[in-house]
Amino acid sequence: MTPRKLFVYIPVFCLVFFSLLVLQSGCSRSSSTPASPEKAASQMLAWNLKTTVEAYNKVGTKNAVWNDSARKCLIAFSHSRAGDSPNEPWNVVVSTNAAAAVEAGCNDPMITYLYIRFALPQTNSKVEFATRLYQTANAINASSYPVVRKLYATMRAIEQYYYAYDTRTNITARDESFGLLTTLLEQVDQTLSDKTIPSREASEIANQTLDLAGRTDFFNKTMFYDRIEQALMKNFSGDYLPWYLKGSHEIEVGWNARGRGYADTVTKEGWAQLATNLVAARGDLEHAWKLNPKEPKTAIQMMMVVLGQGSDRKEMELWFNRVMELDTNNYTACWNKEEYLQAKWYGTDEEAVAFGRECVRSTRWGGQVPLTLVFAHSEINSRLSGAAKTEYWKQPEVWGDIKSAYDRFFELNPTETYVYNDYALHAYQAEQWAVLNELIPKFTTTNYNMFGGRGQFDAMIVLAKAHKNGDLQ
Repeated sequence: MTPRKLFVYIPVFCLVFFSLLVLQSGCSRSSSTPASPEKAASQMLAWNLKTTVEAYNKVGTKNAVWNDSARKCLIAFSHSRAGDSPNEPWNVVVSTNAAAAVEAGCNDPMITYLYIRFALPQTNSKVEFATRLYQTANAINASSYPVVRKLYATMRAIEQYYYAYDTRTNITARDESFGLLTTLLEQVDQTLSDKTIPSREASEIANQTLDLAGRTDFFNKTMFYDRIEQALMKNFSGDYLPWYLKGSHEIEVGWNARGRGYADTVTKEGWAQLATNLVAARGDLEHAWKLNPKEPKTAIQMMMVVLGQGSDRKEMELWFNRVMELDTNNYTACWNKEEYLQAKWYGTDEEAVAFGRECVRSTRWGGQVPLTLVFAHSEINSRLSGAAKTEYWKQPEVWGDIKSAYDRFFELNPTETYVYNDYALHAYQAEQWAVLNELIPKFTTTNYNMFGGRGQFDAMIVLAKAHKNGDLQ
């Protein structure tokens, strides 16, 4: 964890004054010129200060005993949302001051919400955490805080309900989550209709809402999409955002109509629907790119259009390079290119593996990009069956690729220890016992499901130790 730095307290009235200036000067919707990262961060900071600190000063539950901690908590939360100073430990400042305020007796719903999200001691009870978030969402929704703060509290409660309950069979949880989703739909309408909301904030709200809507059977996701699109077109017609969302929606509808199986499983109607949707998506996304050629998400979605339309490799490479020029660690773009190069689409196994190796060797690309080579081999393996499927991982050349990918990943990301689970599974499949025995002590958490359950994992450990002790040769 990053060492905690000294948090310099900026007087609240200065920050609020600053927020109002930025909101007044930086929120025009008529210009198609995208905001610079710095300006976007300033707009996000101003918006979040206005809807947290200023709101607390106006409608919060204040007391001299906890006011200082509460305001520091909200200021740090606003910086965290803005991402304006990425090296500052804002989450630590949020959790520390939220805890201090609550310990001093603060029962303000916004501070309570941040305490639960960032400072509440870990609990193994998913249901207990869902209950706390549900109660806090109801408290914020009953308060006079701005609707955007209510919206995010509602979202987090819904997410936890999905995680804690099977809402298809638990009637109480189903009724409560239905109520939350109904509330969310209205909150999205109100929030996205606010002409002062920054584009980046609107984008996050739209994407998160559509994700939640797609994980329930209560509502048709298209209904959520239609409401979001209407609001965004009113406020952001000159911005890339509504066009990006329109294009993304067309892609999703088209691929859902096609299905995810091989070509010989697709109906004539499925192909026709995909083709129609991808033509519309291309137009929307090309317009989004024209409005903002600095947004890598648009180029990523265009790669999906290229894949579905069977466009030539030159166009795929064009959009891939546009993404990587903007975001050198973009694993999704590498995943999309890897998919395009697979033999089941438009490439060969040799081309797919060659690109994966390029991702490992690259000195410009980082993050999860080296794991593209693991994905390449996993895709090839998925088309095999029987003994060939099992023996594939044991081939020296394949294992060499797998090891090089994980070693490069950990060279770039030494703290991402959860990935040791994946590395260990591949070592086990390749019967690389020495490597497996080196990896097991590095686990900080164990995903037993990945190994087929706790019993299978324990059996793997026994087998690995037997090889280590020389019992099996």
